[in-house]
Amino acid sequence: MPRMQKRPYVEPIRRKCFNCGSVKHVEHKQWFPVANTTQTNYTPNMEKKVLRKDQPGMQVRYYCSTECGGDVFINHYTEEDFIRP
Repeated sequence: MPRMQKRPYVEPIRRKCFNCGSVKHVEHKQWFPVANTTQTNYTPNMEKKVLRKDQPGMQVRYYCSTECGGDVFINHYTEEDFIRP
């Protein structure tokens, strides 16, 4: 069996919730990239990689819970979606 991959630890941050306006720990983030008409800004080269938050024009919305985030963060899959023909 392959070794289990460890996920990087992300420190909890406190930001103002976009929906309710209270300052709480962030559970969900929604990124809105700037409309780009030329080639994308994402590079596969890890040495020259630009983070999302460092790209100009990038917007992010913070949500304190799934209820504040809405249906975007809830999966509505059924068993029929996974049946192969």
